[in-house]
Order: sequence, then structure tokens, then C-alpha cells
Amino acid sequence: MTEPSYVDAHAHVSARADTEFLRSDTFPKAPSFTAPVEHFSQLMDSAGVGQAVLIQPSLYGFDHSYLLSCLRQYPSRFAGIALANPRDPAYVDELTELVREAPVRGIRLAPLVAPDLGWFDSSTEPLCVAAASLQLSMNLLITPASLPAADTWIGNHPELTVVIDHVGRPDLDGASPGVLPDGLLKLSRFENVYVKLSALPEMSTRPFPHDDVWPWVRAVVAEFGADRLLWGSDFPFTEDIDGYTESRTVLDHCVELSAQDRARVLSGTARELYRLPGLTEGTST
Repeated sequence: MTEPSYVDAHAHVSARADTEFLRSDTFPKAPSFTAPVEHFSQLMDSAGVGQAVLIQPSLYGFDHSYLLSCLRQYPSRFAGIALANPRDPAYVDELTELVREAPVRGIRLAPLVAPDLGWFDSSTEPLCVAAASLQLSMNLLITPASLPAADTWIGNHPELTVVIDHVGRPDLDGASPGVLPDGLLKLSRFENVYVKLSALPEMSTRPFPHDDVWPWVRAVVAEFGADRLLWGSDFPFTEDIDGYTESRTVLDHCVELSAQDRARVLSGTARELYRLPGLTEGTST
């Protein structure tokens, strides 16, 4: 089978309310949504997306049951990212078991969801050791306010592969709203740091083609290069076919890329970084 054209490096799915998968109260302010994996898979087909990376939604807290169910149901279509629990000493063992059971390829640290959980303090050191040993990426859901702590933490962990979600959420910068922080661009000096061009329509305050986010994309392309950038939709917040497709095609308006660089951003980098099953195991979608 021909290799899929696109890889969505950032999506969330959740079960219907009438299933055994129950919402957790770990993060009471987590956004609630119903987005079954079957619906997402059909949407991908309609948009020409072959594979995707499923991010554990904070509405389930640290219960990864639904994520594992989806990865087992579609073993060659998806890879998964688990949500870190930095204050649970048993989490490293749970993480190791998750990796054994399914193609879990990374861990997510989420200061945006719970800023006081100590994501970058010494409590995360066992997670860092485990991530390096298990070849897992560390995916950071941060705000501009978290960049100084993230910068120090990244500098102390050159052995890790680090991915910044949603261009570091520049829309949440209270000091300079709408401006890409210099602190994000400075992370390009670390060769182990990647950036997701994800959630662009959500962060925009203008209709498609969202020209207010174009300067962000151009700046990160200039600093990081296409080999360290990945496209992600942030489904289900772009849940219909038009919105889902526009989350990808907006990039064609933001910046001119060579065919090779465009392929890296829209598929190649994510396939390599997350060791997607079809690429590493010879399976087809």
C-alpha cells in the first residue's frame, strides 16, 4: 500500500458517555468533549490523512484506558502520547507497562493544565530517565510564562527528545498577546527540540486563512527549519471536515516551503520522531 500523504501529529479522542470509559476528576477544568476514535478515523480518511498521534486528553487524567483501547483497535494507524504524573513514584512502572502494551511513543508534561504540579522540578527526574531508556519523546504543553523553566530543564536534559506543543501557545501571553515569544525561538539552539505547528486555527482571532498566525509559523520555520517542525490538527477542536482540512492547508498560506520541506512538516518528521507503526514495523494502514 502507498505510504500515507499526511501525518497528524496532534489529536485527542474520547469515548461516548455511555461507555465504560469515565471522565476523571483529576483536572476539573479540563475541556470535556466526545470524539470517538471511529469518527476521527473516518475524518482522517476524508482529509487524506493516513496516520496520527493520539495525545492523552486531560479529561481522563492519568487513566490511559481509552488511549490503549484505540491503539489496540488501530495498531498500524496511531501512536500514542501518555500524560505524565510527576508526583506518583509508581508512574514509571505504569509507563513501562503502557509502552509494552501499545505503541506509546512519548510522555506529555502539561504545565498549562496544572501549573503547580512541579513538572520541571526534581520530581520529574525518574520520568526523564525512563523516557531516555524507553526512547520516548517529552511533549510540553506550556505557555509563554513557562518558557524560562522549560529552557533550563531542556538544557539539563540533552539526552531527551523534546516537542513543544502548539507553538508554545503565544495566544496566552498576557504581556505580549499575539507575539511569538523570543524564549520559544531561543530553544532552537537545542538540537533536541522540535515544535508542533498545531492548533493554529484555535489560536487565531481571524477567519481562514488565519493571517494573524502567519508570522509565528514563519519565525519558527526560520529558526528551527522544517526538519524540526510537525503539523498537528488538535482534533476535536477542528471537528468537521472543512475545519480539519483547513488546520493543515493554512500552512500553505503561512509560508512557502519546498516540496521536500513541506513533506517533512506534514509527514516525515512525525513518522520518524514517533516511530509510527507503519514506518517501523512494515505494516500498512
